[in-house]
Amino acid sequence: MPERFLEFRQRGTAYVLRDLPEGPGLEVLVMLHVDRPEAGVQVPGGGARPGETPGETAMREAAEETGVRDLVFGEVLGSKLMAVPEWIAYDYQVNTYSWMTTTDPRDAWDHTVPHTGDGDDGLRMRAEFRLVGASGIDWGLDWLLEAAVPRYLARRGSRNPLST
Repeated sequence: MPERFLEFRQRGTAYVLRDLPEGPGLEVLVMLHVDRPEAGVQVPGGGARPGETPGETAMREAAEETGVRDLVFGEVLGSKLMAVPEWIAYDYQVNTYSWMTTTDPRDAWDHTVPHTGDGDDGLRMRAEFRLVGASGIDWGLDWLLEAAVPRYLARRGSRNPLST
């Protein structure tokens, strides 16, 4: 009996975290589409390239979509399988979430996505660090953010930002 393989798109999503010594607590990088405010508050993420791991995809997408600097990979947190609308070329999408850290000192900045051929070329983004507990992330993209916090803190030896 032949096996049936599902057609799917692999995506990587990034929780970019930082805890600056002079800062108010643990922060997560969010992005806003300058020309499409209806897109809401998102975290970086996008489709994997051939041969790219979900963690590599998340790192690349974070840098491309926000221009964040000095990224250090943490770990993969988990994946979610989603059925996609009929008009898309594949049946499913697997979105894999990872956390990473940065020492980028900027609090907020504007960024234009460079020309990479991924379909996001030229998009204008507003990147902002927000406290984890008040990030306002839309579309359910924050579903593993709380799982990232204790893992990050275990590596950093920091206080718990969700209690403040």
